[in-house]
Amino acid sequence: MNPSIDDLQERRAALSSQIARQRGELAQAYLNLAKPIHYAEYGLRGFGFLRKNPWVFVALPSVVSILTHLIGLRKKKTAKPAPKARVETEGPKAKTNPVVRVAGYAWQLYKFYRRVRPHFM
Repeated sequence: MNPSIDDLQERRAALSSQIARQRGELAQAYLNLAKPIHYAEYGLRGFGFLRKNPWVFVALPSVVSILTHLIGLRKKKTAKPAPKARVETEGPKAKTNPVVRVAGYAWQLYKFYRRVRPHFM
């Protein structure tokens, strides 16, 4: 069984095209392997910049705040409806005495201290 020359040439052409396709796939896979390494390098450069320039942590929030304020000024402000008048249904408040008010603040402060004290001991 002697294969004909045409069959060999067809098989050689098919194999060479398959090899060329596989070489292209291998080159693409190699490029895709390098991408995570490049991303890691870019991330390390960014962190290095932030370590050398800590003022960015102070400047960035203020810049964002200013930009949002300026963008907010561009928008048309809608007129708010007038607030409704409050109807007094209760009598005078019980804590009108300044001593009672200060005692209430002191009691709230003491409760806060009792709640937070275990965290510092």
